[in-house]
Amino acid sequence: MKKLRIKNFKCFENTQVEFKDLTILAGANGAGKSTVIQVLLLLKQSYDIHSVSLDDMNYLYLNDYYCELGTVDEILYAGYEDDIISFTFESNDGSIREIICNGESKNNKLSISKSNPNDIENSTKTTTKFLKDFDFISADRFGPKNYHHADGNFSEMKVGKFGEYTSIILNKEISNGVFVEKLNEVLSFIFGNIEIEPKAIDEANIFMYKIRNTKDTNLGFKTPVNMPYGVSYVLPIIVSCLVRLYGREKSDNLIKTILIENPEAHLHPSAQSRLGIFLSDMANSGLKIILETHSDHIINGIRIAIKKETIKNDDVLFNFFEQGEKLGQNTIREISIDKEGNLSDWPKGFFDQYENDLMDLM
Repeated sequence: MKKLRIKNFKCFENTQVEFKDLTILAGANGAGKSTVIQVLLLLKQSYDIHSVSLDDMNYLYLNDYYCELGTVDEILYAGYEDDIISFTFESNDGSIREIICNGESKNNKLSISKSNPNDIENSTKTTTKFLKDFDFISADRFGPKNYHHADGNFSEMKVGKFGEYTSIILNKEISNGVFVEKLNEVLSFIFGNIEIEPKAIDEANIFMYKIRNTKDTNLGFKTPVNMPYGVSYVLPIIVSCLVRLYGREKSDNLIKTILIENPEAHLHPSAQSRLGIFLSDMANSGLKIILETHSDHIINGIRIAIKKETIKNDDVLFNFFEQGEKLGQNTIREISIDKEGNLSDWPKGFFDQYENDLMDLM
């Protein structure tokens, strides 16, 4: 996906947001980052429920696994002149699809009045590729847990929005030497001495993993609740990336998209920076990654990755969301980056709080 235009949805009257291989959504609370994310989740969960192509979809489901948006009245732009909600997706191949909803609802389903592609074959094919291999990892993902149950939502390629299927994927890939080698390599890069040991109780449909954070093999593996919390919070992100590139069920015919909220949760600043470098490497390896972050350390890790040529600067885009004083005045400013990791613009509110606080202390 190259561009998304949003009309009459939540805080946006008519707004466009662009995407690249690595797209960062940054800005103050309430500026619209979550609104963009919810558009993507709304389409994804509706596609999963229908199990049909976009041409045959009649509704967008407002409340299900990926997001719970309430009623149509709650998602309709407050200053609307008409009650038409539309989303327009433009792909890199030039295909465009506009989904138009007339504001009518039935059982909290938003009625689709039209789904207009400019090129039926390419639009359907591209959008389907985007929606089939799409993983969302939310800000309120689970922290350390001693075990997880498999359920009907489990997919070979999805860690789940809470990270609830991470241990299942680990157990399924444990004999995959390439995957395990890459996993340990990434964990060592971000944290130092960290190893993961997956376990399963098949008869109880229970999956778990243990962690060791020392080179001393005499100390053994411990349950996640007795190990650093940051490992459990970032593990779903790492596994979601690696399973798409090195997993047994990986597909080279799909657009592999991972949408991540607050990847920095519970991580030391140095680990946040290294996570930014890792995600840059994953985007350069063929994944489409969308990050919503409040961490200047994640941002700086991405800048370092660009300077070290881990990823090309032209493949990275920072979208800075600014909240207006009045309804309809929220804006999205694109910030590009050069080969040395320098940003084209540094607007007020864009990760400048450290400097602002220092000025107050002087």
